[in-house]
Amino acid sequence: MAEPGRQYEVISVSLPRDLVERVNEIVPKTRRSRIIRALLSSFVESASRRRVAEEYTAYYARRAPAEVEGERSLLAEWEISDAEVWAILEREESRGRRSTR
Repeated sequence: MAEPGRQYEVISVSLPRDLVERVNEIVPKTRRSRIIRALLSSFVESASRRRVAEEYTAYYARRAPAEVEGERSLLAEWEISDAEVWAILEREESRGRRSTR
């Protein structure tokens, strides 16, 4: 049931026949809409991430070389080495902290 105050919009999408036939073969009928929705959501998110990456590329292309170099040197000062990362993780594990998944 929809939450009060939340509105939904129905979107119609045409999918390639081969994709639909493949989904029909391997995905149970009761789960098809959820699988397709998850795939479409993933596609939309990846398109959004790609657009943001292109915007960042354009932004950095317009910057002055001195500004770029200054930022790179600042980042280099804060760069953490692999050895430091592993040392931090080992310390956490030795203290009984739960490891990452």
